Amino acid sequence: MSFADVSLVVTKGNIAAVLREPQHYSANALIVLGALCWEIYTFSASHFKNWSALKYATITTWLGLTTIIGLNVLLFALHVVPVPSADALHAIVPHLLYMGPVAGFLAILFWNMGNRILAPLNGVLFMDVLPVTTFVVSTLTGVAPGHWQIAGACMTGAALFFNNLYLRRAARRPVPRN
Repeated sequence: MSFADVSLVVTKGNIAAVLREPQHYSANALIVLGALCWEIYTFSASHFKNWSALKYATITTWLGLTTIIGLNVLLFALHVVPVPSADALHAIVPHLLYMGPVAGFLAILFWNMGNRILAPLNGVLFMDVLPVTTFVVSTLTGVAPGHWQIAGACMTGAALFFNNLYLRRAARRPVPRN
């Protein structure tokens, strides 16, 4: 339900338009794959309860970084992509310095810490708030929202609210003993 609600916000209620634009299929598939990987990452943290959020973030960031470097080296060696020039590398260094330690490591560290508090299910649902937040900010800056966007944002909020109620009630129920 939550995915459908966010889809209404992102597509402005015109989900069919997304399907009529094949030039965007690969980008859309990559976005969905990224969201799926993020959910797997979030739920996988529960298998490492003895690890601190810092340790989990450090190890997973290191594995991700070495994988990215390895894939780039392979793509360069196979001439699938050209090796960037020194000028191109110099131009992106400030962006990489931000994306790596700040947006990458610190964001993941805080995400892991938050999920320890909220639990993974609530953490994954929190991801649905991001497109709605973008919608609200764009509305505050003067972009008029469509009816479907408003409906999608309200339904996303309702899904988060009802999920929270359900989890609170489930936590209060006594566990039957055998």
